Amino acid sequence: MEGYWDVVVSSLQDICNANESISFDNLEFDDKSSTSKKDSLIKRKDLVLKHKENLEKTKRILDTALINVNGLLSQSKSSTPNGKLLKNQKQGRSYYTSNYNPSEPIIVNSEVAFKPKQKHSEWIQCQVLKVFNEYKFEIKDPEPDDNMPNGQHFKCNWKEIIYIPSIDQISSCKNYPVGTKVLARYPETTTFYPAEVIGFTKNGNCRLKFEGEEEVGKETEVERRLVLPFPH
Repeated sequence: MEGYWDVVVSSLQDICNANESISFDNLEFDDKSSTSKKDSLIKRKDLVLKHKENLEKTKRILDTALINVNGLLSQSKSSTPNGKLLKNQKQGRSYYTSNYNPSEPIIVNSEVAFKPKQKHSEWIQCQVLKVFNEYKFEIKDPEPDDNMPNGQHFKCNWKEIIYIPSIDQISSCKNYPVGTKVLARYPETTTFYPAEVIGFTKNGNCRLKFEGEEEVGKETEVERRLVLPFPH
């Protein structure tokens, strides 16, 4: 559920930042000379085109936020008051296990990391739509793109996903030993990258060093449940 909120909040922040950068106040001009007037008209046209492009971008961002709000609503409706599984609800599990993270039960609306089969693909955060059996699933990438505005759906098996613990399971997740190689979601994204555990904060978050980080010595704090066993 936390992943949905991250996308919603970041989407709204992107909208605010984009709309603050352009103002209609600059569309007026007073110079009566023909040359200056022509230049002003060109500038006005460019500014209006920028606004048009910004509105189109805003619509795409709002679509993303709406999809994730719907995900929050559906996840809330599907859960029981005491957090237990519904009767006869199908369950699955992930092939990638560790002593520090649970790998099951994977149910409808569970969050998982998934790596598409395309070459050079990265692990991305997805939502489980269907559990066919213990090893096969249908999942959804909540992030829309130009070709799939409602998010792309995938059929996958248990070796193609890694279970993301729910908020209720955080207390049962033991800390990784320092130096452990893990797969972690990079802040303000829905993509997971290899990282090394450096330590932990007082609130239980992981301090990580991501592979390929350009800034020398940079450590990044990541929520514990979004730090997963590295798929060997």
